[in-house]
Amino acid sequence: METNDLDGIVAEMGRVMDRLAGLPDDAFEERHLLKEQQKSLRERAAIARVGAAIDRPALEAELEHLLTRWDALQKNRIDVVLQSGGGSQGGDAFSGAHAVRVNRQIDAAMGRQQIEDRIADIRRLLEEKT
Repeated sequence: METNDLDGIVAEMGRVMDRLAGLPDDAFEERHLLKEQQKSLRERAAIARVGAAIDRPALEAELEHLLTRWDALQKNRIDVVLQSGGGSQGGDAFSGAHAVRVNRQIDAAMGRQQIEDRIADIRRLLEEKT
């Protein structure tokens, strides 16, 4: 069901984000398709938003949802300091470089950059319309 009203687009974006969050790690094709759908929804939302009054409660709800997802993503990341021996002088084997690489993969798989970008967009919209 495709809708061009902003509320409908935002609701569909929430459903897509929930589906993305629930995907298993190896669901690469489905993740790709959902990310493409997410991109399309963002483009449609941008068009619908031009000149429209913002729906403050909907944006605040989306922001709250995104912040919850961002917190969950943070909890899934590896603590680089603990991985590297808590700051001890453990040498290259304990450098934490592997943890940094794994964190980058977690970030990419969970859409960290997209989440952060959308959080920034929503905050900017809420500030502009105050």
